[in-house]
Amino acid sequence: MSGIIIGKDREHRSISNAGLFFRRWLANPLQMGSIIPSSPTFCRLIAERVERDPHEVVVELGAGTGVVSRALLAAGIPADKLLLVEIVPDMAEHLRRMLPGVRVVCGDAFELPKVLAEAGNPPVGDVVCGIPLVMLPAEQQRRIVSAMLEASPRRGFLHLSYCITSPLPKRRLGLTGGRLAYTWRNFPPGGVWRYAPARS
Repeated sequence: MSGIIIGKDREHRSISNAGLFFRRWLANPLQMGSIIPSSPTFCRLIAERVERDPHEVVVELGAGTGVVSRALLAAGIPADKLLLVEIVPDMAEHLRRMLPGVRVVCGDAFELPKVLAEAGNPPVGDVVCGIPLVMLPAEQQRRIVSAMLEASPRRGFLHLSYCITSPLPKRRLGLTGGRLAYTWRNFPPGGVWRYAPARS
């Protein structure tokens, strides 16, 4: 009986996530790269490549319905070492309900240093960016990249993207890096990219 209940709960949660995700996409398509959440395979690829020391937090930008967040927790990141930044209030509240123990900040990723300061300036391991950076104008790309590198200057950041080639102009932004993983088991197919400051 309990297995049936759990199965129905997971199915309901999946439908609820997809509906919430789609409503957010309708409200602002430019904030999102897809009309449906990332697949379990894609989320696992991301989570497996996150780096952090035991005392560091992982920051996820644009956490959405939390599918990547749950993969990060499943990969062993403690709930109190995961900090989610989500600009849409309804989505932030959804994350708080679905992920007890995880710190969720309703804030702007472009203001990441300010968000972290208000959160007590925790030491940051990796920043995981689910925002479709390729769709941003050049100046906004520069702003958000600068914010992420300020938060994690040593490691840089991980970026989820559906682009075959680099979604960011590395030379123009002073970055180095490349694609770490790719999967066809997502719609659309997606890759995990790591970027760090280029060393002169």
